[in-house]
Amino acid sequence: MGNEANTEQKIILPLLKQWGYQSSEYQAKPRIGKGYPDFLVALPMAGDRPLNYLIIEVKTPAQSRLTGGQQLRYYMEAAQAVFGLLTNGREYHLLYQNPLREPLQQVTCASGILDQQTIQKLTKILHRSAAAALVTALTQQRLKVYHYFEKALAKSFSISSTTSKESPMIITVFNHKGGVGKTTLTLNLGAAFATMGKRVLLIDIDPQSNLTIGVGINPLKDVEEQGKKDIADLLLEPKVGLEDVVYQRAWGNLHLDIVPAHIRLADKEPALISTIDIDRVLQRKLKNHGYDIVLIDPPPAFGKVNAIALMASDGVLIPTQFAPYPIRAIEYVLARLEAMRDAMETPPRPLGIAVSMYNRTTSAANYEMKEKLSNILEKAANGRQTVQILPESTWIAHRVVMLRATESQQPIFSRKFYEELDRSDKESIDDLTTSFENLARYLFTQAS
Repeated sequence: MGNEANTEQKIILPLLKQWGYQSSEYQAKPRIGKGYPDFLVALPMAGDRPLNYLIIEVKTPAQSRLTGGQQLRYYMEAAQAVFGLLTNGREYHLLYQNPLREPLQQVTCASGILDQQTIQKLTKILHRSAAAALVTALTQQRLKVYHYFEKALAKSFSISSTTSKESPMIITVFNHKGGVGKTTLTLNLGAAFATMGKRVLLIDIDPQSNLTIGVGINPLKDVEEQGKKDIADLLLEPKVGLEDVVYQRAWGNLHLDIVPAHIRLADKEPALISTIDIDRVLQRKLKNHGYDIVLIDPPPAFGKVNAIALMASDGVLIPTQFAPYPIRAIEYVLARLEAMRDAMETPPRPLGIAVSMYNRTTSAANYEMKEKLSNILEKAANGRQTVQILPESTWIAHRVVMLRATESQQPIFSRKFYEELDRSDKESIDDLTTSFENLARYLFTQAS
């Protein structure tokens, strides 16, 4: 607690003064919902309701990584605050939401090291003059002010504005070794992208339908018995378009679209093989799809649907565990991908190895497995650019609460799921969501 108090006294309070706020314009430890954020900055507006401009959550610098994003999102939604700042004095996360937009969505604008250059950027948008200008515009009923506000944010940070024209990404998450957390990673990576303000489509192209079930869709009751269409129809029926097979899912203000799978896809392999130019069918039907991010979850095998998924993709993300057999399997995955690359005009590029389900307490074993994996990757490169293990900040730890989220058929970013947890599990969720957000930001930065 002392470390947090030090950060508040030496960094946060001087920043609030630098940003032009009087002590009467911010509160320490106000009650918001069921909790108490460290600071709330608010300016008066016409009427009784103030504009809650900024919520600040301070964490101890002693932690090896900055967590607490889900808690900050909860405070922002409850207070309808415009900005949220999470920091331990060394690192920071900045979140934004438009309080007039329904449903409320807290978008991660930026994160990184809290140095002088970053503080200068933050000053432009968090200074009292910016808050006062927003109050004036809202008082005059100029509600489009948030549109211009977001355009200004887009220039300084990675937030998506309504006018941004970023290139979409189509990623297949693939490993032919099962049990490495592939589907769980796909679902929660999609949710992480959604928290960045991206429009996300998940495509389940695995007959096991684990991704479909994972978002709360029963392939039998919700698809087959309702006479609705699924991925098999999209692949095999020429007149079925993407819009005919997309299902919308929501958990509070978290939205994901999905193309569901069904076990019957397993029986369609002969039909797929006999269809002319079937490898490009998904590529064609995803043309002008309108999403920022498309994540494809294929089966752990090298069948026809895998070739279809890869042909439609810009990149391949390979999840694995730090364990002997999953690491050994990577060599065969890369060899098969390389063989397929030679048969493609524009093959998807390997985006890297995503470490999943790893145990932070076995550091010596982790180091040994990482060295073995690095050697395999170097050997597999065969003169080409080596596929990289993604940064440690993106590694997904093994947490029991992840299994609970899977069983409840929700992403770990679900607010409802988070609010039902005890304090210890909430801390685990904050740790996991931080890793997934880091992974999403890393992939987006690499693509850009």
